[in-house]
Amino acid sequence: MKSLITLLKLARRDLDVLRRALADQIAKRAALEERIKTHEQTVLAEQQAALRDYDSHRAYGGYAALAVSGKRALEAELVAVDAEAERLRVLISEAHVEMRKFERLLELEAERARKAEEKRDAADLDEIATLQAGRRQR
Repeated sequence: MKSLITLLKLARRDLDVLRRALADQIAKRAALEERIKTHEQTVLAEQQAALRDYDSHRAYGGYAALAVSGKRALEAELVAVDAEAERLRVLISEAHVEMRKFERLLELEAERARKAEEKRDAADLDEIATLQAGRRQR
């Protein structure tokens, strides 16, 4: 029984670690979305500046190429974060099933112990009744 309790504690701890890791991935995703949004705003600002100034217009071509590659890198990072988050969700699901198994085993163990106690109590009561019946017959 003690080993089941220990295994349940370990399963809960593993589940908590996985949940924290998923929360970190969700936070990373939100930060990446914010970076992409900021990047797009910067590109728009540079486009506006290129329309107003000749020198900015000439330099915009090189900037645009860098901006596109930067956006692709951010989007690739976003895909990687999403993949990791999905992997963690699967692991959380598996860990939850594992934890539930240990909880169910503990419930069954407690039920067996309760039934054994009831059986012992019934045997004790039968023994007392038998002894009392034997005394009455004398």
